[in-house]
Amino acid sequence: MATITGLNTNGLTFSGLATGINTDTLIAGLTKLNQQRVDTLKARQADVVTKQTTFAALQGKLFDLQAKTAGLARAAGGAFDGRTATASDPAVLTAAAGTAAAPGTYSFTVTALAQAHQVTSAGFADPNAQIKEGTITLKVGAGAATTVTVDGRNNTLQGLADSINAAGGEVRASVLNDGSGGTPYRLVLTATKTGAANTVAVTNNLTTGTGAAIDPTVKTYQAAADATVQIGSDPLNVVKSATNRVDGLVPGVTLNLLKTSSGPVTVTVAHDTAAAAKSVTDFVASYNAVQDFIRDQSGFNADTKTGGVLLGNRDAAQLADDLSAALSAAVPGLTGSVNRLSAVGLSFDGNGKLNLDSAKLNQALSGQNGTTPADVKRLFGLTGSSGPGVAFVAGSDKTVPSGATPYQVMVTAAATRATVTASSPLVTNGGTGLVTINPPNTALSLKLNGLAAVGITIEPGTYTPEQVAALIQQKINAAQAAGGPQVAVGVDGTGRLTITSQQYGAASRVEITGGTQLAPLGFAGTEVAAGADVAGKFVVNGAEEPAAGNGQTLTGMAGNGHTAGLVVKATAAGPPAADLTVTQGLAGRLAEVLGQYLDPAAGRFKGITETYQKTIADFDASITKQNDLMESKKEELTRRFAAMESAVNNLKGLQTQLAALTATPTSNR
Repeated sequence: MATITGLNTNGLTFSGLATGINTDTLIAGLTKLNQQRVDTLKARQADVVTKQTTFAALQGKLFDLQAKTAGLARAAGGAFDGRTATASDPAVLTAAAGTAAAPGTYSFTVTALAQAHQVTSAGFADPNAQIKEGTITLKVGAGAATTVTVDGRNNTLQGLADSINAAGGEVRASVLNDGSGGTPYRLVLTATKTGAANTVAVTNNLTTGTGAAIDPTVKTYQAAADATVQIGSDPLNVVKSATNRVDGLVPGVTLNLLKTSSGPVTVTVAHDTAAAAKSVTDFVASYNAVQDFIRDQSGFNADTKTGGVLLGNRDAAQLADDLSAALSAAVPGLTGSVNRLSAVGLSFDGNGKLNLDSAKLNQALSGQNGTTPADVKRLFGLTGSSGPGVAFVAGSDKTVPSGATPYQVMVTAAATRATVTASSPLVTNGGTGLVTINPPNTALSLKLNGLAAVGITIEPGTYTPEQVAALIQQKINAAQAAGGPQVAVGVDGTGRLTITSQQYGAASRVEITGGTQLAPLGFAGTEVAAGADVAGKFVVNGAEEPAAGNGQTLTGMAGNGHTAGLVVKATAAGPPAADLTVTQGLAGRLAEVLGQYLDPAAGRFKGITETYQKTIADFDASITKQNDLMESKKEELTRRFAAMESAVNNLKGLQTQLAALTATPTSNR
């Protein structure tokens, strides 16, 4: 008789069937077609997953190429804008140059280093000598004051030093043993900031208790001082800096002063050709990695009779062609000698990969063979050229090349600088025409570009009006921190002093704020002047596109169809209109192609990925449906075989009964 041996997901499992039929084998055979369909769907799904994974790997390589391309295509701060700065005597100063630094050789003499103010108390016999209690308030220059309380817990020389340091202000304290006889221990206070303005001020209220009195400012160990640097050979052309890091003395160059010099030290700023060459080399490697990947995944192996995952894939083939086409054509608007990759040592091989002649590239970057670094930048990046009065500064990925017809830059109002004119002429001595500066009337203060007021002192003496103007200009500019606002001072036709900020635009402002020398110089102390930003627009094929002015720069508005992100500098009042040719180099062109594939909102790879994801999801649904159908069929077959086994078992039981009834007992024979 058949027995039930267990349960599984398909229902009952039978063994020792009365019919002798192997139901598991029979059910598997009857559902084989469904299983084949499932296996086929899974195989096709796995193929799609493999293609999706391959495209994801290709996308990763494209992202790397996009990053390398962006560095070559950038209009400002890109691969070809790097600078090196080399000092002739690195023991005196070191230099670093940013992308704004103009190549050239500059001469400096370091006449003084910036120093921190350092004061000391009288001597004590022991660092743990008891001192008076109370409070002591410390302040450095115009900084915040810090108050320290001294009581029975810290009323020693060392305790005071530790408490000052723990307060975290702008003064550091230490106990110094200067070896001077019986009282060698002194409290030393040091400002955390250098510069002549950063002197240590102490308000000493340590007056109670039985300890010794202490005055932390008995002696100056080191005076607060600015660094001073002479530019070139003119001893009057001196700038001061509160620190030994001097920024902006040469635009884009930072000087780190290490010691004074007995003579000039030259700083040479040059194009960073090594960094530019590396950027091109890295770009070539990234480009070739993409082409190698596409070729490897699209090929056919005749030995193994197998094709790559992307064999016959039109998207991959089109991508390879688009990348090659972006770099193959000449750049419109450039001269024939520098409008192709071959000008910088790049060429295509038979497999569509780039070959690089490093020697030829370095020659181009070094300005040899008639090619300049600017030519190399134009070949790769977004650049522009125009007539006098307007200079291309930068563009964005939304800036469109001008093509055969240049854009027009219409300057409707030139940028201006703030110029204050004294209310009255200089006070001269009778008919001599000379100006006499007498103490105490030697001070003048003014505010530049909205920053803190600047105070200067003019040495007493007798000067011509021009000498007064030159002296005031030198004093004001020297009083600025390096990189701070500069002025030009002159005398107009009526004998009045004029002070002009060197900055253009609405942020340019000069305000006379006071001083004892106002009247002799002709100032009333109320003179104020401000500059104005440039105003203008771009004209593209007769259509106007608006621009925003800031100082001397005009920037195309974000919604402009052609000039969005275009930045130009209008350096002169005329001409009111200038032609501007914007050229997109090979890297910019390639960046556009990459954007068409990689744009997260509308790129082709987004569509490819979504198609694969939908196909995989469709396969999942089909596989689930086939599995459900197969499981349903198995359950139905199991139920039918169970019913059949029940019927067969019943028949066998009846057969047994009938056999028993028809049998003849041996006792009746």
